[in-house]
Amino acid sequence: MNRLLPAIGDELLLNVPQTEHVLARVTDAGPGFFDLALLEQPATPHARLERSALMIEFINDDGIARMHGRLDVPQHRRGRGRGYDDKDTVRFAHRGSPQLLKRREYVRATVDLPLTLVSADADAEDVATHAHAIDLSGGGMLVKGLPILPHLGDELRFVLDVGDGEQPIHGAGCVVRLETEDRVGVQFCDLGQADAVRLMHLAFEMSREQRRRFA
Repeated sequence: MNRLLPAIGDELLLNVPQTEHVLARVTDAGPGFFDLALLEQPATPHARLERSALMIEFINDDGIARMHGRLDVPQHRRGRGRGYDDKDTVRFAHRGSPQLLKRREYVRATVDLPLTLVSADADAEDVATHAHAIDLSGGGMLVKGLPILPHLGDELRFVLDVGDGEQPIHGAGCVVRLETEDRVGVQFCDLGQADAVRLMHLAFEMSREQRRRFA
């Protein structure tokens, strides 16, 4: 059964429409609500935040999802006190069901990750090619820096360095697009389930950070 709602410990974005995205972590959940620890200080004044229609955006087993709602603030506290900061917890009262914004396989992010490619029909290490993944999704990647352009349909084994001390991701992909003399589109054709999930989360987290920076 797919997990559709955020779980305790998950990070998500509290979205003030057309204003800002605030990073938050789920600390508690119950029927119709999530308690959210704010991980950064909202720029929106607290009085406006309390009366605004809000959304949360999060990742579930299907992709990027959204739920609508408002902050559940006791009547005697509304419009009072100092602003919210990065040490506060707020209660988000949601309504309706999650809306799927983008399926996992279509979540894309601009990246710059070292990549080693080896032709799947080669058995010698001297044919290994070092390049970079510059665009990444759960279904494939855009590769730049190839000294020799492969052919459409070629299968390439790869080792993708995702950084931060994480284990590299191993798999294979098929060349499905030739963009320039040193840039090709690769679709994953042999990737373990655990690594596929890691890639989906990586693409989601990077795309979310990029959306926050340019929001």
